[in-house]
Amino acid sequence: LLSTEPSDEDLKFVGEELHHAFSKIGFVYLSNHGISSDLIESAMGTARKFFLQPDEVKDKISRVDQQGWVAQGREIFDQAEDGSVAVMEIREAFDINKLNPEARFPDNQVPEFRPEFKNLAELTIELANRLLNALSLQMGMEKDYFTERHRRILIDENASAMRALFYPPIHGNLQPGHIRCGEHSDYGTFTLLYQDKYPGLQVKNAAGEWLDAVPIKGTILVNIGDLLEMWTAGLYPATLHRVIIPEEETKKTAARQSIVFFVHPDDEVMVKPMDECSHFKDRDYSKFPEISALDHVTKRFQQTYKY
Repeated sequence: LLSTEPSDEDLKFVGEELHHAFSKIGFVYLSNHGISSDLIESAMGTARKFFLQPDEVKDKISRVDQQGWVAQGREIFDQAEDGSVAVMEIREAFDINKLNPEARFPDNQVPEFRPEFKNLAELTIELANRLLNALSLQMGMEKDYFTERHRRILIDENASAMRALFYPPIHGNLQPGHIRCGEHSDYGTFTLLYQDKYPGLQVKNAAGEWLDAVPIKGTILVNIGDLLEMWTAGLYPATLHRVIIPEEETKKTAARQSIVFFVHPDDEVMVKPMDECSHFKDRDYSKFPEISALDHVTKRFQQTYKY
């Protein structure tokens, strides 16, 4: 997808594949995406180097204005359909919401963190824009319908974020209510996920079944967020997912990593079903009242962060 400039016909083909996966399954693996495995693996290693620092070192670059380190226990996702809420989510993160020179990065702790993640983020934005173009064309809209609504990704007034995640090794038995990441949907348009080799991620498909999202070397997993569900009047349901603790001891005691890119519209964009698109004309729009991208993500952040 990144090696050459795709034609509109190429984008329409990708859009049809995305449509099938998003409407029938809820997520998709991208191969031949054009982002180097070496770059992804290097970024994983750099993130691991940061996460293995003492907490008092990482705390100096803790999260401010959506950027920085998020310590274990600061987030609880509580969207489980059975009403259960996790006691502790065994996970820490580093969030990147901006790439400008003033943005918070662990420059003193891990100097290579900024340039490596900036490079990966810029390539991921280019890939995300091509996926947005593919979806626009598949829906019969102008190619830039979605990219015009996602103009400031990792610049300003946009909640998109790249997030390095670290799930530390687990030794011994845990009390009930501990999980690596609780059941939830993502808040934005869609999410791109770079996984390591370790299992644990599960995705709920359109039939309501939990599926293991097994890491496939060389692929990026893409899942639907809340706002794409709203735009499509529920035709593409937001993907519920979670990260469980494997029962197998050798996998449980291995640290797990991922790098996630959450693609959001610009803050002022008003999101509602696309009544100008014939794909959704027979769907129930009343379930999806209009809301700004900023108001939606603010509400979801307030439900998640425990500060």
